[in-house]
Amino acid sequence: QRQELLVRAHKLKAVGTLTAGVAHELNNPMNNIMLTASSLQEDYTDLTDEDRLDMVKDLVGESERAQKIVRNLLDFARESTFQLQPVNPQRLVEETLRLATNQIKLAKVKVRGEIDSNLPPVYGDFQQLTQVMLNLVLNALDAMPNGGTLTIALRTPSGRDQIAMEVTDTGIGMPEQVRANVFDPFFTTKSAATGTGLGLSVSLGIIRQHGGDILVRSKVGEGTTFTIQLPVAMVPAMIPESKEIDPDEIPIQ
Repeated sequence: QRQELLVRAHKLKAVGTLTAGVAHELNNPMNNIMLTASSLQEDYTDLTDEDRLDMVKDLVGESERAQKIVRNLLDFARESTFQLQPVNPQRLVEETLRLATNQIKLAKVKVRGEIDSNLPPVYGDFQQLTQVMLNLVLNALDAMPNGGTLTIALRTPSGRDQIAMEVTDTGIGMPEQVRANVFDPFFTTKSAATGTGLGLSVSLGIIRQHGGDILVRSKVGEGTTFTIQLPVAMVPAMIPESKEIDPDEIPIQ
């Protein structure tokens, strides 16, 4: 029960982080809606029926865009019961990038994907695994205050019934004394206002509950790689096909 409460608290913190990006991202469609609606009101009698229809379509499109931004956050924040099921690793990455899109744009970070073909599913709780991936991605962005490259790789190590999910940044890196303690509860290099030190500890607990582990390697001035190791699902299952990750779909400001 204590672990469950920690997971829930950590998820709420992630929601708070995402909310800042959502607020920033909502400015664009809301501004477009306001400008289009004002133009429609002021020039209504001078516009042709076709012009009016085009402007109404623009209003609907921008409204749907704003709705989608909010819905993404609500879907992640919604309480869900622990549910073990076959999980497509690529879909897991796509969902994580979708949630972190606003933060990635604000951080001016380039995203790269390195995905092995024919990846088998893992067996776990999709929401909790997404929470772990999101935590690693947000940490990677924090480590690149001046921009950089975020690489997410999915691999199947030869001869092992495992999936390796790697999150690599080109940020400031960690000295050995920090790396050695990075999974300790309440250990953090962030200020008290921005970090509690529970994120990586909770993430490690979630992955170990799934029969896996998290490894980390880092070099000061070059960056850090976190590797999630999860066992391949040992149950027969049909999982949905997932399209190739296209980092270019995440626009960089």
